Amino acid sequence: MPTRYLVLLLVAGLSLIGDAFALEPASTNRATELKERPAADSRTLASLASDSAVKVVARQGAWTQVEAGAQRGWVRAFHLRFQSTVEASSSGGSGSITSIFGFGTKEAPRTSKVATLGIRGLTPEDFKNASPDPAALRKMQSYRADRAGAERFAREARLAPVAVAYVGSGS
Repeated sequence: MPTRYLVLLLVAGLSLIGDAFALEPASTNRATELKERPAADSRTLASLASDSAVKVVARQGAWTQVEAGAQRGWVRAFHLRFQSTVEASSSGGSGSITSIFGFGTKEAPRTSKVATLGIRGLTPEDFKNASPDPAALRKMQSYRADRAGAERFAREARLAPVAVAYVGSGS
């Protein structure tokens, strides 16, 4: 019997932890519109200026539901800058787990912040619910050009080849 209560307390505690992290701070990286629904043709609730502070509530496809002041609505995920960061050690240590956290080194590790979002706009549900669209595939394939057609286009447009050096090649 006590084990059952312990499990219930653990589950309740984990759900409270999830609720505490549900509102992730972010800011807009450009002026954008707060939409009623996650769709471009949805009614605009408000205009948000660049660098507006918001709290992320949910994500759906390429859209993110946010709280902006007293309003709740949807903005495009690409229009947000997330404040959650990952600190990566660049102390030049041996690469072990202790050097990642700064242990075992005489100098304080230098850190850099990397914003993480993953694949923007795609959720596991999007992949599970994906279905082939043969008509869209045929349309996309109709835009394909063969080598002779591409060379003819380049000649007619008077395009010339340009050599581009690889980054770090020294030239």
